[in-house]
Amino acid sequence: LPTETPSSKPRLKAVPTEASIEEGFQKGPKEVMVLKATEPFTYDPMKAEKKMFHATVATESQFFQVKVFHVSLKNKFIPKNIIAISDYHGRNGFLELYGTSRVSDVNSDQKMEISSRLIQNAKATPKINTLYSQKPGTFVSGIYQVHKKNVLSENIILYEIQDNTGKIEVLVYGRLTNINCEEGDKLRLICFELSTDPRQLRSVIHSFIKVIKPRKNKKQPLGPDSHMKISL
Repeated sequence: LPTETPSSKPRLKAVPTEASIEEGFQKGPKEVMVLKATEPFTYDPMKAEKKMFHATVATESQFFQVKVFHVSLKNKFIPKNIIAISDYHGRNGFLELYGTSRVSDVNSDQKMEISSRLIQNAKATPKINTLYSQKPGTFVSGIYQVHKKNVLSENIILYEIQDNTGKIEVLVYGRLTNINCEEGDKLRLICFELSTDPRQLRSVIHSFIKVIKPRKNKKQPLGPDSHMKISL
């Protein structure tokens, strides 16, 4: 019987665990599927027109973190929508889209075969112990539980977040200190810069935070062993 040679076996494509990086002006077009997007927010409180939103997009083999500074493009950045982006910039690990960038819908008949593993990796939260081995200046996004909260001043809050691998501090400045977050809540952090000495996640001008409150348990029905005090 003929034996199967190693070269005849189908090769599994390596699935990236980190966002791909491009540097400088990119003409494109790059066809991508939108995986998720935040709501637009004002990133400069002194200038209300300074708005943006964050998004995650993917090709069949890569995923990218995107900053969109032309918020009217939000109607294109709908999950599972396939779009073509042109005339964008690669900077600090993000693709940046401005008013001069072009975003167009791709023919609705066209499909993109994106593996569930790639989508999972694109949406994954990095484990805290891995943050201690990454180089300073790396930008981090993810959902973490708040273990401690320390208000240092009117414009500075220090959170301690944790997961099952460790703890790390998150230093939040300015506009992001106005959020209603308490110990036990979860924080969805986007575009936080990893610093060293001390090792922290720090908010920058384009950072985004969303608070996720724990679900309140519905009142349990009284069981046969429950005791109710009845006032006559």
